[in-house]
Amino acid sequence: MSFVTRREFFRQSAAGATTLGLFLNGKRVHLEAAPLPAPANPNDRVNVGIIGYGIRGCYLMENVKQTQQANLIAVADCYQGHLDRAKERTDDAIEIYFAQYKKLLERKDVDAVIIATPDHWHTPMVLDALSAGKDVYIEKPMTYCIEEGPKIIEAAKRNNRILQVGSQWVSSPMHKQAKEIVQSGRIGQVTKVVAFYNRNSSTGAWNYPIPPDLKEGVNFNWEEWLGPAPKRPFDAARVFQYRKYWDYSGGISTDLFVHLINTIHFVMDAKMPDTVAAIGCILARHDGREVPDTLDALFDYPSFHVNMGSTMNNASGSQQGIQYLGTQGTLMVSLGADMTLTSETPSEGYQSQIEPWPKKLQDQFWQEGHHREESSPYVRTEGALNFKPSGPDAVIFHLNAFFDSVRTRREPVEDAEMGHRSAAAGHMVNLSVRSGKKVVWDAGSGTARGA
Repeated sequence: MSFVTRREFFRQSAAGATTLGLFLNGKRVHLEAAPLPAPANPNDRVNVGIIGYGIRGCYLMENVKQTQQANLIAVADCYQGHLDRAKERTDDAIEIYFAQYKKLLERKDVDAVIIATPDHWHTPMVLDALSAGKDVYIEKPMTYCIEEGPKIIEAAKRNNRILQVGSQWVSSPMHKQAKEIVQSGRIGQVTKVVAFYNRNSSTGAWNYPIPPDLKEGVNFNWEEWLGPAPKRPFDAARVFQYRKYWDYSGGISTDLFVHLINTIHFVMDAKMPDTVAAIGCILARHDGREVPDTLDALFDYPSFHVNMGSTMNNASGSQQGIQYLGTQGTLMVSLGADMTLTSETPSEGYQSQIEPWPKKLQDQFWQEGHHREESSPYVRTEGALNFKPSGPDAVIFHLNAFFDSVRTRREPVEDAEMGHRSAAAGHMVNLSVRSGKKVVWDAGSGTARGA
């Protein structure tokens, strides 16, 4: 494997320029930034509807505005308060649909929809949107269960629609840089990846506040929100804290792990793990949740392993990140924060091992230089390279990519196949936790089974 010199590394990095500042041993080196697209002419913008205006839908709307590539047309939600806020944030410029997302899909002036609902509604809404001729941006995880993935893949192809999954790190300039570093061999062969996503707060554990004006049957439609989930009496906590419950979410694995999995697949050019083994428990947050507050998983890929963990009970040190451990160095990526590359030289300390040998054999060993072959190829240690991103949030890059695909009909940066694989690996974690068994991926059938 050829060694990439520092000069060549800088040249390659600048060629794929992003909005990054680079530091070498404390000295900052600027790389040329890739500019965002110029604002589109209003007539050339993508007309967008949003289904689900909760925490994520609200955030995505604000990012859509910043792209200056789309016109916001309509919003659908099951809570009137969300719709009122959407109108406030657009100066009453949008149409609203209370518990009637299909009415939004009937609009001829809507080119694409952004779906940001709880997980249990993802597949039904995606299939309805594709059938209605809309392009779709679906928040991660793409699916609520593994079996739904092939249905979405087929529907996107059959309807000839663009579908992009909203796990934005694949559009992040920093993660694109990470991919270049790993794929160039800069840190040697990566055999292990360590990933983590930790929190320590009630809101971080999904105990979001419930609007005080919420009244089922008045300004909230419980039956519409419940949709395909099992029927049960109204419970506001299940609506606004839905990630705590299996009926609507996969908990840590599909909320947080899928981000990590998707990024690792992108950087490592990987598709699916062969097996997954996981454990998860409720250890501290006894607040009515059904999903674990602490989760650990081991993923076995053909050429590397992944150790992934998360707790909602501690956030000391780095809260979220991915370490790529290579034979010639380590790349540490702190999600949304910075990235550090540290080279290392394999070194052997033979003195104690050959000390029991006769002196003549020791001298012969050193003279013949057999020990030097163990460190071939030699790796120069140049200190740490520290990358600090600046500029727009990765979500803006990701939405820009989606709107570009809608206009040009080019393949999206994160299509249904990619979304299916990252979600499926997350679902395998939960299958392992709930069954107590290792789970095996069957590539032929596109499903998972217990080992």
